[in-house]
Amino acid sequence: MIYIFDLDHTVIDSSHRQLTRADGSLDLDHWIENCTREKIYADKLLPLARLMRSAYSQGHQVLICTARVLSVHDHAFLADHNLRAHAILSRPMGCADADDVLKENLLFDYFQGVPLARLTRSRLTMAKKPCIIRA
Repeated sequence: MIYIFDLDHTVIDSSHRQLTRADGSLDLDHWIENCTREKIYADKLLPLARLMRSAYSQGHQVLICTARVLSVHDHAFLADHNLRAHAILSRPMGCADADDVLKENLLFDYFQGVPLARLTRSRLTMAKKPCIIRA
């Protein structure tokens, strides 16, 4: 089985680093300023982190698909909290795509050529819970 996890508000509570504008959008400059080692290590794990660890330890394929541009500190946080994945799909530096568009494209590209039941873009939908694709 393949498990796909988002990070923010799914596996990790990073809300202390976020600032939301009046229109509901994320203040990206504020987010980037708060991506220091100290602030990243103040993030808290959410209950789905246990499911992520369990799925990995049981031999299931675990993917992380996040809209974050991951830094060395993010990777260290994941490792230090035993959050392992077979692949990490994340935002490339400089990419300004909307989060949902970015994740859809990352997943679609990742699964190209993988013998799953002919995935279409409409079947690759991210949710605020693990998305399970049965092989």
